Amino acid sequence: MNILSILASPRNKGNTAILLKEYLKGAEDLNPSPQVETIFLQSKNIQYCRGCNACQKSSKSPCVIKDDMQNIYKSVEKADVLVFATPVYVFNMSGQLKTFLDRLHAVDYNTLLNKKVVLLTTYGDSNELNAGVPNITQSIAMLSQYLGMKFIQNFNVSTYEVEVSKNEQSKQTAYRLGTEIIKY
Repeated sequence: MNILSILASPRNKGNTAILLKEYLKGAEDLNPSPQVETIFLQSKNIQYCRGCNACQKSSKSPCVIKDDMQNIYKSVEKADVLVFATPVYVFNMSGQLKTFLDRLHAVDYNTLLNKKVVLLTTYGDSNELNAGVPNITQSIAMLSQYLGMKFIQNFNVSTYEVEVSKNEQSKQTAYRLGTEIIKY
């Protein structure tokens, strides 16, 4: 199994990164251990989709934007599971994740069929609804369905009272979910 994890937070050691790390520890403890690649979007040069649709002319037409997505497309294609980890910003996913998802428009949709999708979020409110978590969850669920992918897991953690680094219950749950990825 190949897992591509996408860290869509501007902080590579923040709450979302810690949650993702715990999840991946669980997945890596499977036997056999999956191949795991993590992409920290903040460190990549990923331009916005221009909506030119050059990539849609044929399955052989690549995206005309020459940036770090060219290599990331290869990682997306070989992945069996995509793990998206994002903080909640202004009732939605981070801009980094939205830009990444927009650029998936250039991927031949047949290569996305049956890929599994996991969503991990952190939010700074005491209530998921007030934070806007359902907006992200619904967006990922709808995108997954549209592209023929399977949305298999979702875990959302409040950082309102306790940071993820000090939230043993959340870290244990993330780890356990990682170990259960093989069930899907």
